[in-house]
Parts: sequence; structure tokens; C-alpha cells
Amino acid sequence: MTAMKTPEPQTMSTSALPRRSLRRRFRGPIGGLILFLLLTATWQWVTTAGIVHRVILPPPNEVAAAFFTTFTEGFFYGHLWITVQEVLIGFVVGIILGFSLGALLGTSALAREISYPYIVAFQGLPKIVLAPIFITAFGFGMMSKVMMAVAISFFPLLINTMSGLMTVDAESVQLMRSLTASKQDIFWKLSVKHAMPSIFAGVKTSLTLALVGAIVGEFVGARAGLGFLLASYSYQLQVDRVWAVTMVLALLGIILFLFIEWVDKKVVFWAKRGVTTDVGLA
Repeated sequence: MTAMKTPEPQTMSTSALPRRSLRRRFRGPIGGLILFLLLTATWQWVTTAGIVHRVILPPPNEVAAAFFTTFTEGFFYGHLWITVQEVLIGFVVGIILGFSLGALLGTSALAREISYPYIVAFQGLPKIVLAPIFITAFGFGMMSKVMMAVAISFFPLLINTMSGLMTVDAESVQLMRSLTASKQDIFWKLSVKHAMPSIFAGVKTSLTLALVGAIVGEFVGARAGLGFLLASYSYQLQVDRVWAVTMVLALLGIILFLFIEWVDKKVVFWAKRGVTTDVGLA
């Protein structure tokens, strides 16, 4: 009998490793570019073929021209800055309110039993009905839009903060107490750090909702802002301008979201990525 020849182990060539690394690095951007080209081609086809009327969806070349024209007009930057201020102020106030209430409800069962049903009822209320109330109370200026941003954005962070604090390991808390740690030390050095991935997931959601709240407030009643421009262009049937401002809002949301994501990676560097929020949005 002849001895069976064992197969030699296959080794990956060193030249294949860089190629695979390059494929991983560029797979996302290339795939995104291909998807963008496919969507643009489909967009062009449905408009030129008459499937969707130009009044509803202008061709991409007209929207692109309106987009670049918008940035050459001096008045545009004043409207953009007003909306950015409303979003940032509403976002900061919203996360302070959301974190504070979430911390209270996450650490106190009594506070949770008393106030949580009312908070959920407020979240179930369609926020558009609050816009006339805020305009009546605060006028057509920036404050009413900030209040709309706060009203929409605080709830995701509240829920994520509360949920994160309630999942702290009881044995870890007992260990901290055995080391004579104070309640403040347990809260900040254990509970908050444990809940930080969930908190930042809520922060990301709150930021996008703050932008929604500011634009909703500008739709209902405003004298300036990107929402005001959208309403004005819509009344004038300048649909290409409407789509151009919509693209600006999308870019603004992406920039703000990427900034928060960068802060998340710097602050919560130990956490696994992919934490998402399961909060129902209004």
C-alpha cells in the first residue's frame, strides 16, 4: 500500500493581502458612488420619459443648477445661519433636558412611576400641534423654533439614558459601595459610563430630530430660515429651488450627524459599534 500524501497547507500570498485590503477600503465608497449614479440615472429617466411631471420632480441637472445657484446668493447664508442656530440651541437644550429626566427616571423608581406615563403621553402627541402654541407664546422669532426643536428632540435621549442606567450590573454597584464610593461616584464613574453607548445613540437621534423640529416651526410661521425658503419657493412653484434647499438640509443633517459620531468614537472608544436606539419617533 502506498502512503497517502497529505495535502500541503495553502498559504496566502503576500501580494493578495494588499489587494484584499484595498477592496475592503474602497468597497463602501465605490458602492455608494454606483448607487448614486443608478439613482441619478433613474431620476433622469422618469422625468424625461414623462413618468413623473417636471413640476413635481425636476430633472437632476436643473436641481443641480439650482443647488449651486443657491450658494451664490448672499441672502441664503443668513437663512442658513438662522436655521443652524435654532437647531444647535434646541439640540443642546433638548439633550440637557433629556439626560436630566432620563437620569432621574433611571435612578428613581418613584419618579419613574409618577412621571413616566405623562412623558409618554407627551411623546405620543403630534408635535405639529404645538407649533401654533409656541408661536403664540414666543412669537415668530427664533425662540418658537427652538422650543419646537426641544419638544421633538429630548425624548430619544431620555429613553436611552433611562434604559442605559437601568441595565447597570447590581454586583458592580455593590462592589463600588463596598469600596465606600459615594452615590455621586457610583452614578458618574459606573452608571453613566456603562450607559454611555446608549446615551450617544440617543444623542444622534436627538440631533436629527432637532433639525426636523426647527424646520417644522419655520413651516408654520417664520420670517427667515431654510424652512421659510422652502415654503416661499413652494408657493412660487420654483420646484427646482425646493429640491435644492432640501439637498442643503440633507447635507446639514449629514454634517451634524458625522460630527456627533466623531465625538462618540472619541468619548466612548471602548464600546462596540452598532448600538442603535429602539425609540419610536414622532
